[in-house]
Amino acid sequence: MSEILFASQPIYNRHNEVYAHELLYRHENGISAFEVGDSVATSEVLYNLCTGLLDYVEHVKLPVCVNVSTEFLLSGLFLPLAPNHVIVELVERIEPTPEIVDAIKRWVDKGFRFALDDFEFQDSWTPLLEYASIIKVDIEKTPLDIARQRFEELQHLNVLWLAERIEDETTYEEYKALGFDLFQGYYLARPTTVEGKRVPSAAATQLTLVINQLFSEDPELYEIVAALQTDPVLVVNLLRIANSPYYGLTRQIESLKEVVMLLGLEPLRKWVLLIVSVKGQAPTKTKLVLTRAYMCSELARKKDPFNRLSGPAFLVGLLSGSDVLVGIDKDTFLQDLHISENVREAVLHHTGDLGNYLTKILDFEYDLAMKNSLEAHGDLFDIYQQCHFLVDELLNNVMID
Repeated sequence: MSEILFASQPIYNRHNEVYAHELLYRHENGISAFEVGDSVATSEVLYNLCTGLLDYVEHVKLPVCVNVSTEFLLSGLFLPLAPNHVIVELVERIEPTPEIVDAIKRWVDKGFRFALDDFEFQDSWTPLLEYASIIKVDIEKTPLDIARQRFEELQHLNVLWLAERIEDETTYEEYKALGFDLFQGYYLARPTTVEGKRVPSAAATQLTLVINQLFSEDPELYEIVAALQTDPVLVVNLLRIANSPYYGLTRQIESLKEVVMLLGLEPLRKWVLLIVSVKGQAPTKTKLVLTRAYMCSELARKKDPFNRLSGPAFLVGLLSGSDVLVGIDKDTFLQDLHISENVREAVLHHTGDLGNYLTKILDFEYDLAMKNSLEAHGDLFDIYQQCHFLVDELLNNVMID
């Protein structure tokens, strides 16, 4: 069943082509962005954009406009999306202090574009003009003659002018004749809700070890991968993000190490912090799937002295539980992921060596749950005990204060 992920309103250029989409916070229970706060609203919108299984993906082909809070601007962090995919909107609630202006300059130096939202031409916002790419004029607050005056006064700026709240053809033609570049409002298109399947994130308490590794002074790739493996819900979400249109993945993924290398350290840090802010998952489900993943990896290690399938086997075990972890059937969840075909086939159809490992472990899990004899499973019970103990230790370490 589809859920509301966010709302999207297109912004048009002078040729009536969609230039960008403004993303708006929406909640199933009608809670507003003002009630949850700018930081939470922005986090949830971006998280749902890149991890949700959307019913349509038209808006991901163009830049998206999102609001950020004062706290986020000053945090020293940047949005996890590539700068060319996002336009940051500065709302009128932000007070342009010297600290804010310096922060915006750092964002611009990173390649991000800014839109001055509901711009009312107050003197206090003058320092921001040189960093703006778009000036949005709320035509309900700013009369046409004032807009014309300011438009002429600021022609020296290299910015696009956007008229928002266009509600009739006459107004649209007036601002078009004035020379405005972009247009937004009910006359052109109302906001539409974007629905899909929301992918839940991992609990923040289970991310302590992950964050410690990600933000250590000298992070090691193998230690980051080991830390991420303690949290399967986080892993499947990172896999979903790596496969989102914003990363343009073309090659196939076979292991968690490849996901980390593809995203890069800085984007990985940002996504983990973003995921932390969203609701978590039941630890019993985490333990079940994580034990299965480690058992798959251990079986592969025992069968192959060169340890070539250990990483892919872990991924197979993990993705085999995607329906348990994120509440989405495996066919739907895997259909757009750029994982290798042998991993996909192993998860969906239990084929190949990887599929054989998974089948053996699923059969073992069934007999264990039904309290049947485990004699036919050979040393799988020993492997299960080792992996179960390992998972308990890992999760206990993660949950230490």
